[in-house]
Amino acid sequence: MDELIFPILTETDVRLPLYLTSVGHWDHQERMARPEGFPDYQWLQVQSGEGELTVGGRRYVVRAGQAMCLFPHEAHSYGPLSKRWELTWAAFGGRLSGELLAQAGIAQSGVYSTTDRELLLSHLRSLLGCAMSGRPFSGIESSKLLYQFLLDLMKSVYVSSPSAEQNYSRLRPVLDYIERNAHRPIAIGELAAEAGVSPQHLCALFRQTIKMRPIEYVNRQRVNRSKELMIRDPGLKMQDIAALVGFESPSYFGSVFKKMEGVSPEQFRRMHRTH
Repeated sequence: MDELIFPILTETDVRLPLYLTSVGHWDHQERMARPEGFPDYQWLQVQSGEGELTVGGRRYVVRAGQAMCLFPHEAHSYGPLSKRWELTWAAFGGRLSGELLAQAGIAQSGVYSTTDRELLLSHLRSLLGCAMSGRPFSGIESSKLLYQFLLDLMKSVYVSSPSAEQNYSRLRPVLDYIERNAHRPIAIGELAAEAGVSPQHLCALFRQTIKMRPIEYVNRQRVNRSKELMIRDPGLKMQDIAALVGFESPSYFGSVFKKMEGVSPEQFRRMHRTH
């Protein structure tokens, strides 16, 4: 059944970092041409059939399991190529929109393949239900749902490189290895061997997926464990804590801790004393 909702936006709603401007479902999407573009971001998930999108001087064929993402104020047109072209879609704005799309690898208008179509459709249906409810504070609820949707795009969208979900799967043995061995020195070669890749490739996977280098991740694990030890056993000396969590010297532990936390280990311990 065709559905289209334009939620009423309050002044509070449009000041949110994300807000929904429209949401809907078409059993069959008719041809649409917008030479002046559209004022909001749009995500149009194809459920069945086949269509075409023209944007940025390029023509794309769009099939079930794929989606169109359209950036604001960019001329575009789209329409069906099959007898039925079923879409569920949402339009949205807010200062975080472009940033969260970029985090998912979506830097421009175009067609994107998705690894978990049902997850994304579930989010879009939740947005539609929220907008249709007419409940008080539905704008705030829609903002929360939009945030969840855009975060899950990071796991579910194929871009030029493998999706974050694929990269996490490849890194899972490495992360488990770090969890088991962070209490001792770990060489980058050990971690690369766990993933079956070169050290250079492993560093690239970490940067793409976790946004830090492997040794940074290891040190973050060690610092987090040190904080737990400081709070659980206030009598432990800092040099003993440093050794227990895998740092080769107390001075290196102190410099890494302060760089990550903004305070020294001693200052952190004082802030968390209960008496």
